[in-house]
Amino acid sequence: MKQLLLFTLGLVSFNGYYTLNAQTICNPAGNILIYSNYDGGDFTINIDENIPNLRIGLCSYADFHVTITGAYSSNVVEVLYAGYNADYTTSVTGVDAGIVSILNFPPVTLFDADGYGFMICAYECDSTYVPGGCNTVDQATDYFLTYLDGSIRYSNYEYGIYAGTFNMSDGGNCCFGAVEPCVIAVGAGQDGEICVGDSVQLKGTGAVTYSWTPAIGLADASIAEPYASPATTTTYILFGTDADGCSGTDTVTVIVYPLPLVTISISGFGTLTATGGGTYQWYFNGELIDGAVGEFYIAEENGFYSVEVTSTEGCVALSEELFAQPISIANSYLNQFINYYPNPANDVLNIQVTSDLIVEQVVIYNINGQLIQTLIPTVGNTITISVERFSAGLYTFKLFTNQGLATAQIILE
Repeated sequence: MKQLLLFTLGLVSFNGYYTLNAQTICNPAGNILIYSNYDGGDFTINIDENIPNLRIGLCSYADFHVTITGAYSSNVVEVLYAGYNADYTTSVTGVDAGIVSILNFPPVTLFDADGYGFMICAYECDSTYVPGGCNTVDQATDYFLTYLDGSIRYSNYEYGIYAGTFNMSDGGNCCFGAVEPCVIAVGAGQDGEICVGDSVQLKGTGAVTYSWTPAIGLADASIAEPYASPATTTTYILFGTDADGCSGTDTVTVIVYPLPLVTISISGFGTLTATGGGTYQWYFNGELIDGAVGEFYIAEENGFYSVEVTSTEGCVALSEELFAQPISIANSYLNQFINYYPNPANDVLNIQVTSDLIVEQVVIYNINGQLIQTLIPTVGNTITISVERFSAGLYTFKLFTNQGLATAQIILE
């Protein structure tokens, strides 16, 4: 923060043009122009001087509608609005839209006990004035010096509505504040990630007293390490002060992931289907089913089934329970219409059925009864299943057909 002299200057209007009593150019080599008030307004900035790489900072509690014009308007390379933008209609025309940024109450870059924690408005040229809910002149100036590359040519701070045309050649004032505040290095810790309903502990360091904003989702906003459980992703600003009254600020973001939207349904021969997650774990009557970790599960007993779903971000949700009453009695009569070959099988297993028997689903279990694979075959008399990735051993194949359940045990080599 630069130490610069404070000037308090007034504005007068003449034929729609604003000029300054004792116009001031703070730095003849400067390239940053600041316009800030409380009441917003529609006005024109006339770039009538050939100063390269011009950057314009704007701030107000109400909406600005700014037109940039003049013989040298092409020298403007950046326009930054940082204020409350009360009606969300602030606009800047006359320059390429790609160089314009309109930010609604972003965090300040300078903590000041007399000013607000977000950029919303600055209108007073006196650095000792308490603005009553707005930003101090020190905060506003520090913000634009932080985000606009260069030095301030002039500023224009006043309370009332802007109107008419401001000529760049008329200059402005130098509302900077005369005292450089002492700043300490305050840390807000590392960004965190949680699921909805969970919490994470923030880690403030470097100060004696602490204040977090916003307080929403915080167990205690006045301690160094509060627990945070926001409902949505939130950026917290930490203001810290040491024993000498020196202060600093830092930010930390808590990213909040939603819980998976898990659904469970039952169809066919007791086939349970789950959606909504990255991984799954099935339960029977509240007890974990070992190895049942796929989207599908074939109910083998009458009872209540549920599934726990875990999203790719690690958030967990449990489904409702569904009662399943599967058809689990095999019809040995059907085996005469089904041919499994080769048996033992190595790379592939073929299942051949008669033309009037339709296989609707094939379920494969290992010797321990764990579900290995569920598949829906394509229409046809021969089903070819790749088994080369299976470990050698004895497997049970269940075929759910249009005429009932058939089972067979196949050796895979």
